[in-house]
Amino acid sequence: MAVLRPFDKLPELNTATILLVGSDESLQGKLAEAMLREKNDFRINIHLAASLPLPSERDHLRPRIDLIVFMFDIKSKYSLRNIEASLAYVDARFFLGKVCFLVTGGMYGISLLPPL
Repeated sequence: MAVLRPFDKLPELNTATILLVGSDESLQGKLAEAMLREKNDFRINIHLAASLPLPSERDHLRPRIDLIVFMFDIKSKYSLRNIEASLAYVDARFFLGKVCFLVTGGMYGISLLPPL
């Protein structure tokens, strides 16, 4: 059960590997499909995980992970606890531009912009 480190493997040319971590597979799938639909000059590989750590027996087959996206449902305590437990398996250097948190399940229609 290894900690994910940002620079432990060589990058692939013109390829980005993204790891989506979260307990809601349907939201992970929707985000992955949306990302893959975007036109890019590079290849995107997306891997899904319910939680960390990733199985160590497949570590030699796993590509370098360029970005980790933690997805959690704001309405679910289990979802938040799952992400909190998973963070222990991420090297601190990943937090320098290589980790993103995506909160789902919030209220819709709320604007963060001030009214005109």
